[in-house]
Amino acid sequence: MITTNRLAATLIAAISAILFLSLGCKQDVNIYDDDDINNIGNDDDITPTPADDDDASVASLVGIVLDAYGQPLGDVVISVLGTEITTTSDNSGRFNLENLTPSERSMVTFRKEAYARTSIPVELREDTENTIIQRMAVVDHVFSFESTEGYTFGDEEPLKLEFPSDNVVNGQGEAYNGAVVVEVTVFDLVSDTDNGNEVLATPGDFTAVNSTGEDKTLESYGMVQINMTTPSGEDLQLGSQSSTIRLPVQNLGTPPIVGDEISAWSYNETLGKWEEEAVGTVAEFNGQLVWEFTAPHFSTWNCDRPISTHGCLTGTVTDSAGSPRGGATVRAVGITYISTTTARTAQDGSFCLEVKNGETVWAEISYSIAGQTATQRTDPVSISPGQASCSLGVSTCNDLGTIPVDIQTCISGVVVNLLNEPRAGVQVMSPSGGVATTDANGSFCVTTPVFQSSEVFALTEVDEMGYKPVRVFTQPGLPDCQAGCSNMAVIRPYDTTSCAHGSVVVNGQVAENLLVEVYDLDYPSARIYSTLSNSDGSFCASIPSGTSTSVQVGAGDNLCGIETVNTDSMGGEECGDSGQSGECYSLNDFVCSL
Repeated sequence: MITTNRLAATLIAAISAILFLSLGCKQDVNIYDDDDINNIGNDDDITPTPADDDDASVASLVGIVLDAYGQPLGDVVISVLGTEITTTSDNSGRFNLENLTPSERSMVTFRKEAYARTSIPVELREDTENTIIQRMAVVDHVFSFESTEGYTFGDEEPLKLEFPSDNVVNGQGEAYNGAVVVEVTVFDLVSDTDNGNEVLATPGDFTAVNSTGEDKTLESYGMVQINMTTPSGEDLQLGSQSSTIRLPVQNLGTPPIVGDEISAWSYNETLGKWEEEAVGTVAEFNGQLVWEFTAPHFSTWNCDRPISTHGCLTGTVTDSAGSPRGGATVRAVGITYISTTTARTAQDGSFCLEVKNGETVWAEISYSIAGQTATQRTDPVSISPGQASCSLGVSTCNDLGTIPVDIQTCISGVVVNLLNEPRAGVQVMSPSGGVATTDANGSFCVTTPVFQSSEVFALTEVDEMGYKPVRVFTQPGLPDCQAGCSNMAVIRPYDTTSCAHGSVVVNGQVAENLLVEVYDLDYPSARIYSTLSNSDGSFCASIPSGTSTSVQVGAGDNLCGIETVNTDSMGGEECGDSGQSGECYSLNDFVCSL
């Protein structure tokens, strides 16, 4: 049985013509990379290499895990290879690894069901906020077959995988007979980053060791990951027979031609590098360029050529006050070719990245300030055509200068009524940020932390039905709101409202003027309606239709009770002039002692 699990598309915000205000803002972003990739040796040791520090010295690592579209991933298992240190990302994709041994190169792995496996080499420094942000790609194909029968996947498709019969072994190298579960991921290396480009989800970066032991940086034309397991999840591998793999060619620059021989490189998770193991041939299949080779084992395979014409990129990462940001990760990503390189900023915030000369790249900076983690991306950078490298001196490199980064960003938007008319004088707030008041155009801007899910909502007066909150996964921007923001939100009323009525008795007496609040459980921090109980203890509260809400009577030390109401089947009833309506949802009586 074969299934396909590709994520369909990224979310597209539909913002009406009322966004006549200028919300866009262009920010200068800069990059910071892992340590100098040219200084990475052919280290065969699977354990982290301790730095020359005291035995008592420790390091930590904070970061965020995202999918290919930049959305946070929870429940990702993050581990440091060669240790028993592991953790799991929270719902915001954040994680924290502590009590690590400082090292020049430690392998950090990422595992989540239905996602391709990935890992990244990280330098762990003591007394530094070591930071990484890692993407993960959704598995494309999942299927199973019997080991004794073998299987061919995609015989009539550009992607083809052959599984010879009686050719599966377990982790101990013993013959395995039974059901084999296969996960296949063809990494999308050419899509726009906003449409699920997976080049940042690939294992490691594109540093490699060729067949003669020389360090290389690779340019890719396609990548596939193949994992075989038992139904219970134990890893399996090919036996003595190799497998033929046919892979569609991906390309951003000059494509290869039919007949070209391009090496096959497998990812060594222990080293965090690609190793040259075979040679494939470019051919044509149904009008499409494909690359075919014979794989001696399954892992992540890369169709690559070594880059021979090098350029370099430098800069210095600081915070907005000018203090250097050491320990940040900087990653250069090819726009006109497929490759990435990474580096780490030194204590003075400086970095140097090897790239391909004469091409265009952008860079991503992952950093942490006071335990908060964020990322920032540069504008495209054209690399000079002349040969240059970090080893020749930074004077030969393209210099991005000083790159300020911040943990704070902003959310801009507009508040409108149901007719899409702007509302002036409305207070807008974010629980994790600031408060703003809309201007004559209904426009607002609030400060909020970067790189997290932030809610913005409009504050309402008593007996005024509120607006539906908006949740934004914030991207970097200017925290002072002076030049607009890249994070935008349109706040408008709920389309349909209903109502709920009840009564409250406190200490055996009907309670007058007791606060009644309504919360949308999808946005639990945003109060969307409030009212006061009447002289007879009764009240009627407006509630949105089509969602789950909580009605809270009293607040703080005077909290009397909370009742949850599912309004999926409720219509557009409204509270009457008397404060309650027989058509409204009837709540249980609130009886309490305060």
